Amino acid sequence: MTLFPVVLPVSEAVPDLSGKERIARLSRVAREALRLSAEKSGMILGELMKDEDDVPCPFDGTYWSLSHKPKCVAAVVSDEKIGIDVEEIGPRAEPIFDLVANDGEWELGKGRSWSTFFRYWTAKEAVLKAVGIGIGGLKKCRVISIPDESHIVLDYQDRLFRVEQLHYNNHIVSVLKDDNEIQWVIAEDFRQS
Repeated sequence: MTLFPVVLPVSEAVPDLSGKERIARLSRVAREALRLSAEKSGMILGELMKDEDDVPCPFDGTYWSLSHKPKCVAAVVSDEKIGIDVEEIGPRAEPIFDLVANDGEWELGKGRSWSTFFRYWTAKEAVLKAVGIGIGGLKKCRVISIPDESHIVLDYQDRLFRVEQLHYNNHIVSVLKDDNEIQWVIAEDFRQS
């Protein structure tokens, strides 16, 4: 199967909004990205609902995932459980390195850097979203291989997950790939209202 993860830049006006207005606006833009992914996949987007644990519920056998940050959103649909995550690369508090990976994982990535940190973070988030658990599973999700600059293989509860990554405007977007083909859709010309 071919997956069509959609990445949309967020218009400059959105970061100027405050609190709930900004989150609501980002959510609308992310849902538009999800609609575009469904359209590219030949699927009809159904009602987007979440369960009591805030996990997206499939509609008519279609799974979905979305992620948003102030400058960028990403979304994808699939006929299998799916996860996507986006983060802007930038320094954080140093102790967070130990939260995301152990020494062996950092060695795979040739040491600690913010770029590697966000590759790991988004890859793990994509996997954890696909299995339907939150950030609490982060320590159990391990990077076991980095085949190249666009792929990471992770282990979670003795199951291997392949993740594909895209570098976009100082962001890293990770989507669960497994055996699927990935065709990234960058919708730069999307008009936001």
